[in-house]
Amino acid sequence: MVGRLVLAGGKGRFRLVEDRLGPLEAVRAAVYAPEGLAPWRLWRRLRRAERALVRAGAGRVVLGVDFPYRDRLALLRPVDVLPLRRGCADVLALGALAAEGVPPRRGRVALSAPRLCPELERAAERLCPQVRGLLIDAPGGGDYARYLQARFGLPVTPPAAGADVTAAFGPEGGRWGRSVELYEGGALNGLGLAAEGIELPPDCAEQVLALLWERGEVGREELGVRLVGGALFPH
Repeated sequence: MVGRLVLAGGKGRFRLVEDRLGPLEAVRAAVYAPEGLAPWRLWRRLRRAERALVRAGAGRVVLGVDFPYRDRLALLRPVDVLPLRRGCADVLALGALAAEGVPPRRGRVALSAPRLCPELERAAERLCPQVRGLLIDAPGGGDYARYLQARFGLPVTPPAAGADVTAAFGPEGGRWGRSVELYEGGALNGLGLAAEGIELPPDCAEQVLALLWERGEVGREELGVRLVGGALFPH
């Protein structure tokens, strides 16, 4: 069972409500926080909602994108979207190219990171057969780019040549074109992952996808990139 926790203004009577998040059964609890509510009362209501969700069988919780008390949760573990984003770095990079109107075979992708990491390397190896060039902006990136060139025949793109889009695995490093930021606090800049045929609540769609990905119930071949409020670019 998945819990869903929402913050509601005004007054209301606490109760649990059966819910659905796409293909997932869920139970929803609202924390009512009218203007002027004392902080200690708010924390008490938050803890009550957590306890009720746990008793209902929830171990993970989905939050609205603007839920401000994530760090106050003590009993439930919020769904983390970062593993999904980093695991789908290549999908997001191709979606960024599509959003810019650049066909993959004509596009250059920069992969930027404070150090080489498995997620970057997996993204690079998936992108090599699909794009015109890769720019690896990370310590040791030059040697790794030469390895990719030897293995896949993909041209090594120097930083001076630039790129059409960037997938960034850390806040440091260069940015070329539209960027997707795959680190805590990073932004996808108008893009979002989506699964064709699965309708999800807009305020928590990415978290539900992340949970489905974590459980192995959604695979890479089902995912695409959607412009916020716009078209889906299938993978």
